Amino acid sequence: MKSMNWKDIAELVGITAIVLSLIFVGLELRQARQVAISENLTSSFSAQNEIRELIVSHADIWHKACAGDPLDVDSRIIAGKIFDAWADYVVRDYMLRDIGLLQSDAASQRVIEDVAAQMWICPGLKKLSISRGNWHQGAKTSRRDSGLISFYREAISTKLKELESSGQSSEMDLAWCGTT
Repeated sequence: MKSMNWKDIAELVGITAIVLSLIFVGLELRQARQVAISENLTSSFSAQNEIRELIVSHADIWHKACAGDPLDVDSRIIAGKIFDAWADYVVRDYMLRDIGLLQSDAASQRVIEDVAAQMWICPGLKKLSISRGNWHQGAKTSRRDSGLISFYREAISTKLKELESSGQSSEMDLAWCGTT
């Protein structure tokens, strides 16, 4: 009978060890997720600041581009690079929200609405988007990410068509063109 008690105690210790190790793994995963969120937010803020610096340092070119005014070759290159940086940032932000790493699904929808509104208010932004239609193709993306990008672009296009057919006027305030 005494050997049976030792066997029961050994099993109880084993089960307790397994439960504790699962709790430990769960806590480690939670901590790793929080670190990933923190790193992504830091990276996001850094990218946002870089875009703002680009816009500020080339404000005259960017404002002309957002208005849809004609640009010389050098200015088109600069405007295109600013747009690429802005679009990459917005898509990355959307994808992080879509997978739940940043805020919620409602926040993902808000990103789409904001981008569509900016393209509606600033016709040059829409023109840049059309002219640089394949800007996301250079990035290495998974099949899921490619699907999200396609969905994102379609959602913006749909929202933009909605805004354009609303009959409302779109007063352009170039100070907000492309800012995030």
